[in-house]
Amino acid sequence: MINTTNNNLKKERDNMEYIRNMETGKIELHFNKADYQALPDSTKKLIKSNFLFSRYSGAWVSRCKEPNLYHAVQVAKQLGFTEEKRIGERLSFAEQQERKADRVESRAERYEECALNAEGRARVMQAEFNDCRKDLSWVTQPNINSAGGRAFTNRRNKIVARYEKGFDEYRKSEYFRERAEIARDTASNSQLNDKVYLNNRIKECQKSINQLNKNIVSYEEILTGDRKG
Repeated sequence: MINTTNNNLKKERDNMEYIRNMETGKIELHFNKADYQALPDSTKKLIKSNFLFSRYSGAWVSRCKEPNLYHAVQVAKQLGFTEEKRIGERLSFAEQQERKADRVESRAERYEECALNAEGRARVMQAEFNDCRKDLSWVTQPNINSAGGRAFTNRRNKIVARYEKGFDEYRKSEYFRERAEIARDTASNSQLNDKVYLNNRIKECQKSINQLNKNIVSYEEILTGDRKG
């Protein structure tokens, strides 16, 4: 339960609306940063356990989606969001897959851009060493204990260090390219040809249907109790 002592959010937001996004199957809580910061730590912890803040939506979005929204809705109501507002339309499976593919393709493009940027940084970091090593004497010159010798050694060490860090950037580039490849594989919906994947999705859908049926029974019992009361 939320400790409502000095809970300004609940006081100010009583009877306010939480958003049920029919497209995503999730609920959203919209309140400003000052309201959130004024909440007790226990309340913040409860919100974070049921919601994630989305910069894209500018709201706290439930971790779970339909039909597993019971706890998220209860938290919303305890915060004073007692009314529900529905937005969007429920998407068909084909539309969901299309939206998912678009999002993943955008992610793949961002990964590709990150890979190119990392590769560019690597080339810049290694360019000076690659130029200097053409002169064999620059590579083989021993460390000389003089002002000029120490200055040369320090500069060479810095160039070598930058060269070595360049490999870290190349590794980052490879990592982002791998992520982009995985994302594009996901966007292609190749998993729809995988029987194991399809069977798992069917089981998940059946589980959702069973949960929705349980919810209907629970709501009917609540309504029956209200009528008797």
